[in-house]
Amino acid sequence: MYLEKVILTNFKNYSAADVQFARDFNIITGNNGQGKTNLLDAIYLLCMTKSYFQYSEKNLIKFDKDFFRVDGNFHLNDEIINVVCKYKLPNNKSFIVNDKEVRKFSHFIGKLPAVMIAPGDIQLIEEGSEERRKFIDISICQGNREYLEALNKYNKILKQRNSLLKQINRDGRSQQELIDYYNEEMAIISEFIMNSRRIFTDEINIIYNEIYEQIASGKEDVNCLYLPDCQGQKADFIEAYRASYKKDLILERTTKGIHKDDLEFIISALPVKRIGSQGQIKSTIFAAKLAQYHWLKKIIGTKPILLLDDIFDKLDHHRVTNLLKIIDSDEYGQVFITDTYSERVNNILPELKKKSNSFTINEGKVAAHGK
Repeated sequence: MYLEKVILTNFKNYSAADVQFARDFNIITGNNGQGKTNLLDAIYLLCMTKSYFQYSEKNLIKFDKDFFRVDGNFHLNDEIINVVCKYKLPNNKSFIVNDKEVRKFSHFIGKLPAVMIAPGDIQLIEEGSEERRKFIDISICQGNREYLEALNKYNKILKQRNSLLKQINRDGRSQQELIDYYNEEMAIISEFIMNSRRIFTDEINIIYNEIYEQIASGKEDVNCLYLPDCQGQKADFIEAYRASYKKDLILERTTKGIHKDDLEFIISALPVKRIGSQGQIKSTIFAAKLAQYHWLKKIIGTKPILLLDDIFDKLDHHRVTNLLKIIDSDEYGQVFITDTYSERVNNILPELKKKSNSFTINEGKVAAHGK
């Protein structure tokens, strides 16, 4: 699978852009704030139906405009897939694939798999469990529509249960029958989600170990561990909800369940978050994301698009070299790399075995230079 071209209209700092890409490597340079990250985010949007960096589509519209449009032509095996994402204020979003509007985005996610690695991914290590759950969920959702639909259903019921807790606190009326109903529904879904997360973590852990060793050029005892907040079968989840009910009522939110699960990255039997050096933290992030890439490739049956945003900044030359050797292999498909320094790119290009294009971006204008 690869992206042949993308057309941007009023997207972030782009008034209009039409860019043709190489099937293998695409290296994009430019000063900060010129639009490098925005270009990668447009590609991610076409693959995943939403931005990697922005929660609201309103933030993707160019200043003083009231809409944006992103078009992309993908090649998947022998099929050409035209994808268009349009958004118009105040809240009118449409996603069109080969001239047919997608009614349920969940039916499209996973068709064009993508993996992004960006500086903000440091949150995967340093922030709370929500970031690590997101990593798990984005991975499994691309490869398993049933999981995506189950997760959406769980989040909907969780929101309803939390709203009910607030209502009970407000008016003092018992709603035990409805609470029991929500407990039952959440427990059924939770067992499936927990098992899916455990299987995913077990499967990527082997790949994660191998890639970490390749990046760090040394054997270290590393692991990623799934830490479920509750575990067991349906009855165990129901019991956990019941046991925490008084606390839930006081706090007006559900304090037990899969929405509290975590993923822990371990080195030498201790959390990377606590003892990892900057190099070890960077290696952990890259290894986790590339393990995600390989898992998606196996599950979906095609090589995802790999988007690397400004990853060389603050990386030592040794790790940069090792990372490039990994992604320059036949195990990987189309790759996009952004960097601030053109000199570094000039050093990278001769080292690559695969074909590549290079681009520079200045104030939302893209210039292609070839290899």
